[in-house]
Amino acid sequence: MKKIYTLIAGLFIAGVSFAQDTILFEDFELTRFYDTLLINDGNPPPANTVDANWYSYDADGIPDASGGSRPDGWFAVQPWALVDQYETVYGDVSNPDTNTTIAANSWNNNGESAAGAEFNWLITPSVQLGAHDTLFWKSAPFQTPRYLDGYKVKISTTDNSDLSFNTTLFNAAEMTATGSDTTFSTFTFSGGTPTPFVHGQDGNYIEFASGANPVHNGELRPFSIPLDAYAGQKIFIAFLHDSHDDNLIELDDVMIRGNHAVGINENKLDLGLNLFPNPATDNVQVNYELSAETTVTITVYDLTGKLVNTISKGNQAQGRHFAFINTAEMAKGFYTVTVQTTTGISTAKLIVK
Repeated sequence: MKKIYTLIAGLFIAGVSFAQDTILFEDFELTRFYDTLLINDGNPPPANTVDANWYSYDADGIPDASGGSRPDGWFAVQPWALVDQYETVYGDVSNPDTNTTIAANSWNNNGESAAGAEFNWLITPSVQLGAHDTLFWKSAPFQTPRYLDGYKVKISTTDNSDLSFNTTLFNAAEMTATGSDTTFSTFTFSGGTPTPFVHGQDGNYIEFASGANPVHNGELRPFSIPLDAYAGQKIFIAFLHDSHDDNLIELDDVMIRGNHAVGINENKLDLGLNLFPNPATDNVQVNYELSAETTVTITVYDLTGKLVNTISKGNQAQGRHFAFINTAEMAKGFYTVTVQTTTGISTAKLIVK
């Protein structure tokens, strides 16, 4: 049995058939994204067929009515659910990293009328798909079910103009009529195609509150959609916040993964990445060296490409660094650990036994 295990481990480390590549990843941390990658100048996206930038575009122009002067379009926030406000290594609260997400506002004075519809676009860079890629992301409404915000995930195979996103991949419902705060059945939610998903209706990913008019904060919930139907094409993904006078929606950890010869600068960025011990049982130390100051995010994926953990290290200086992953709470098996900087990604294979 030991010989069989060793053979499987050797095949995995050699990258035979198991490896998946990240061709798009953004966790919206710190100022790097907002200062260098996101275009939010009030103009519509430029209808480029190839583009390395993200775009935030407020197409409706309706002013904020919350009294808090929320920005137009998409903007950085700290998550509203306590469970999401700090990113830790498998619950290790001794070394938490502050989490940042991106959100958009729909609170206005126009109600459920057509004039009250928000159109806040968040559009990814262009992505060249392989044969079997999958889109991953997380989302949470500020509150549910009262004033629940909805949004849509859309795709364009031509360019990044907001007019080119004609196909909806995912539909999250918004509240259209209020009811009792005690049950979803007394509220009315939007319809549409595909069948809308109602955040919190199944009782999961809610930070329940109490009182006469409680605000049940939504917790970041993971979603995924296979992109096989668009294999081999260059695409853009758009997150369209299109609620009518509700409140806020947030997104985090947008990622596209699949089988590719090369991912985002993968295996091109030499960070001297080393995992010790490997195989691991309780903990593994991630060692890496930076040639210049940069932001660092460490991610862990399982064999299916599912994101298992994210560790945001923030802005780090030139030199040697390390981080710890608590593997005691991970299922036995094979994983990919990535260290992402502003210039690329370095990967290493991890075995948990």
